Amino acid sequence: MQFMGSLYVGESLSSTEYKIVEKVHRGQVVQNLYLIVFSTNPDNMLDLIPEWEVMQKHYPKEMLKIVGIANGKKEAIRLVQSIIKESLQETGSADVREYLKQKWEGQACR
Repeated sequence: MQFMGSLYVGESLSSTEYKIVEKVHRGQVVQNLYLIVFSTNPDNMLDLIPEWEVMQKHYPKEMLKIVGIANGKKEAIRLVQSIIKESLQETGSADVREYLKQKWEGQACR
């Protein structure tokens, strides 16, 4: 698992961002946490995955590139909406996947 250097964080998690990232790296479950990740399906931009699902032993964690974290599904959806708006403002395009890939390459991961 890799976390984007400038991780997108839901409002309710902004003060605990670093603690949450550490817990996820250690394999500790964080109640109601959703991860926003690059989709493994090239037809999709992003996936919203409940963190408990990622913590299952069989889950392929190695390939996950996490761009955001949120408290609950509703907050995750709002966060994705704001990422799309940002992409539109910065590039004039809704190609969020490409926008985030360029941002990812320009910074260190956690």
